[in-house]
Order: sequence, then C-alpha cells, then structure tokens
Amino acid sequence: MRLFISIVGLFMWQSAFAANTPALFKADSYKKIVVENDRPFIMVLWSLDCPPCIKELTMLGKLNKQIPGLDLVLVSTDSLSRKNDINKLLNDSGLSEFNSWVFAGDSAQKLRYTIDSSWYGELPRSYFHNNNQGRRSSVSGLLEKNLIISWLKINAIENNDQ
Repeated sequence: MRLFISIVGLFMWQSAFAANTPALFKADSYKKIVVENDRPFIMVLWSLDCPPCIKELTMLGKLNKQIPGLDLVLVSTDSLSRKNDINKLLNDSGLSEFNSWVFAGDSAQKLRYTIDSSWYGELPRSYFHNNNQGRRSSVSGLLEKNLIISWLKINAIENNDQ
C-alpha cells in the first residue's frame, strides 16, 4: 500500500510539474503568440543569467497580485536544459499561471530575429502589444511599475470602446 501511495504521489507531482513546463519557442512561435492573443498583452523576454530580469519578474509577480487583468507572455531565452530552474523561478515569482515559453533548439539569433529584426539580445526586453490596432512598442531594460499601470489603464479604456 505504501508503494502504491508513493507511485501515485510521484505521478501527481510529475503531472503538476509538466503543467508548468514552458512551451518550446520556435521560429513560428512569435506569430502564433500574436495571433492567439486577442487582448492587449505584454511579452517579457528574460534569462536566468540576467539579474535585472529576475528583479523584473519579482516585480511583475507582485504587480499581478495587486492588479487584475495583467496579461503576460513570458519567454526565457535560456536553453531547454534549464527548464527546471525556469519553472522554479516562475513559481517562486508568482508567475506560473502565465503563458510561458523557452527558446528551443534553433539558434538564439534566429529566434530573436523572428520577434524583432532590430533586437540584438539585450535583456530584459519587453513588448507591449495593443492588439486592437496591431501595434506594439518595445522596452529594453527594466520595466517600471508606473509604465505598466499606465499602459493597462489606456488599454482598458480602448478595450471598453470595442
């Protein structure tokens, strides 16, 4: 009986862990993300090896608890081999509920180009997508809480007009 409970517990743990596994970000993923998101969203690119990125994710996790309606897409530029560390950081930051991706086997340069041909890999990097008009704006460096709050207010007004 004890063995049975251990096996069931292991399967439940693996299922919960698999549910948080980031999707593989491939050459066509960015277009897919944009098409599938019919609301304004913020796409945040980050890495485990980027201290400002960790600080930004922590801030976003806190902001998510304070402000309903935050819609994030999180893309780790790390390799898939670091998925356990990626999952842990997203869980610890309170961001595991969001759509999460990790760069796949394609070259990082090629994947960056599919997102933005003028982006050379500096992190953190974020894109504010306003889907009702197909616009986006980019921010290199740490996001400021006030910028996000202002963007959310503007986009909430635009969404109510539709």
